[in-house]
Amino acid sequence: MKIKTIIIGVIILLVIYVVVVILSSFLKKDEKINKLNSLRFTYSTGYHINAYVIYEISLVEGKYIASIKPTDLPDEDKKEYELSKEEVNTVIKKLNEYKIISWNGFRKTDKYVLDGNSFSMYIIYDGDKTISASGYMMWPNNYRNVRDYLDEKLGGLYK
Repeated sequence: MKIKTIIIGVIILLVIYVVVVILSSFLKKDEKINKLNSLRFTYSTGYHINAYVIYEISLVEGKYIASIKPTDLPDEDKKEYELSKEEVNTVIKKLNEYKIISWNGFRKTDKYVLDGNSFSMYIIYDGDKTISASGYMMWPNNYRNVRDYLDEKLGGLYK
C-alpha cells in the first residue's frame, strides 16, 4: 500500500513539474524588452592582438550613450556617440524580433575547438531584468542576425 502511495505521489510531482515547465516556456515566448538600461555585446574576430569587437549602450542621466570598439583597434581608440530614443527603440525592436530574451542562460562551449571564436552578451532591461549569454564556437538562435545587425547599426557609427 505504501509503495502505491509513493508511486502516485511521484507521478503527481512529475505531472506538476511538466506543467510548470510548459507554462513558463509559453510565458517567456511573449516576454519582450520594453526599455533598455544597458547592453554589452562582444565577440572575437581572430587570434591576433585586438581581434575583438565591443558594443555598449548605456543609459546615463537620461541619455543613451553608445561606446564602440571595432576589431583590430586598441581599446583606447573606442568612440562614444549619443543615440536618440528612436534609435534605441529601433535596436530594441530588432532584438525582440530576434527573440534575444531566449538567449538568457546560454553558456555553451565546443570543447573540441582550441582556437575558435567567442561572444558574450549582457543586457539590463525594464529596470532590473537581465539577459546573460556567452559561447565559444557555439551560438544561440539568431546569433548571426543579431551580430550582423549590431555591426551595421552600431559599428556603422564608427568614423
